Amino acid sequence: NFIGASKFIGSSNVLMTWLGAREYCRQHHTDLASALNSTDNDYLWRVRDAQSDSWIGLYRDTWKWADGMNASNLPWAPNQPDNYGGHANCASLKGGLFSDESCTNLHSFFCYT
Repeated sequence: NFIGASKFIGSSNVLMTWLGAREYCRQHHTDLASALNSTDNDYLWRVRDAQSDSWIGLYRDTWKWADGMNASNLPWAPNQPDNYGGHANCASLKGGLFSDESCTNLHSFFCYT
């Protein structure tokens, strides 16, 4: 069920909400993938099917990583983040770019090891 490199493990066929994915990662690894740099982002995009959305450890308060670090200079998809419906408070990786969406959507996810 898992694919990954030395610091990431990604679920290939398990779909969870953002909170469910975070809980799973914290119980079995460390946390959702956080503080991604362009090299990490490129790797994760190549590993995931380009059509699939995958949770990463990014959420909105101000945008922060799951480990509490503030996030800036993020590779958002065009017109993102848009806070669609006023509830798009979690971020997924879509085609190599970040997109904000409802935390209750079901996606695969990446854990940080």
